[in-house]
Amino acid sequence: MNTIELKGKPLSLGAKTLGVVIAVGALVMKATVSPGLDIDAAIKVAAFVVIVFAPVDLSMIFGNIFGTRHGVAAAGGGK
Repeated sequence: MNTIELKGKPLSLGAKTLGVVIAVGALVMKATVSPGLDIDAAIKVAAFVVIVFAPVDLSMIFGNIFGTRHGVAAAGGGK
């Protein structure tokens, strides 16, 4: 049986990193280059990038709590 390696964890981490980069980059731009930059909009965009991957995080958390792996119960329910 072939197993599919899920790549949710690295993608979720990448989304969080991108969100931080967008927020910090916007703050730096507001402080130096463009004082008229709407910081609320930049933070909303950064939050959106992070929130898009929230279901991936929740899936991994629930999988760890309830003992499931890739939708199959840990007690061998998928065999």
